Amino acid sequence: MKREKGKETFSIIVSVILALGLFLFLLAGLGWNLILCMLLGVAAYAAFSLLLRPVKKIGKVDAESLDNGEYLSDRLAEAAGDYRRMRKAVEKIREEPLKTECGGLLRLAENILKYLTDNPEKIPGARRYIDYYQETAANVLENYVELKETGLSTKETEKVLKNTRESVSTLTAAFKMQFEKLMQNELMDMEADLNLLKQTLRSEGYREPVKEKVQESDE
Repeated sequence: MKREKGKETFSIIVSVILALGLFLFLLAGLGWNLILCMLLGVAAYAAFSLLLRPVKKIGKVDAESLDNGEYLSDRLAEAAGDYRRMRKAVEKIREEPLKTECGGLLRLAENILKYLTDNPEKIPGARRYIDYYQETAANVLENYVELKETGLSTKETEKVLKNTRESVSTLTAAFKMQFEKLMQNELMDMEADLNLLKQTLRSEGYREPVKEKVQESDE
C-alpha cells in the first residue's frame, strides 16, 4: 500500500513539474497569451497524470481489466499489509514451540495471499478472512511481542501471554477453514474429475488392482 501511494505521489510531482515547465516555456519563452498558457498547462498536467499514472496489478493482471479491479487491488493490498505485520512479529519470537507454530500460521497466510493474487476473483469471498482473521492474527502477534519485550512478569501478564500462545492454534485452525472455503469450488471440481476418470476407466474395462493383504508370520 505504501509503495503504491509512493508511486502515485511521484507521478503527481512529475506531472506538475512537466506542466509547469511547459507553462513557463510558452509564457516566457514564446510570449504566448497568459490565459492560453494556463489552459494548456492544465491540459498538459491532465495528460501527463494519465500517462504517468502507475498501473495497479494483481499478480500479472492489470487491475483495470477486472470488474471492480481497483477495489480488489486495495483489498489485496490490505491483506499483504497484515501479512507483513505478521511476518515482522514472528521474526521476533524466539521461544519454542511457539515460534514453530507461528511459522506454520505465517506459511498459511502466505499461501492464502498467493492464492488470492493468482485468483483475484476470489478476493470478495475472502472478506471475512482479510477483515477479521488475518488482521486479528497480526494484532495478536504484535501485542505478544510488545508485551514480551517489556520484560514485565506478573500474574496478569503471564496469563495474557499464555492465552496468546493458545490462540495461535485457534488461529491456525481458522486460517485452514477459511482457505478451504475459498478453494471449495476447486476441491469439488477435482473430486468430480477424479470420479469421472474412475467411471471412464471402468467403462473401458479397466479394473483396479486388488491390494494383497500382507500376512504377518508368527515367528
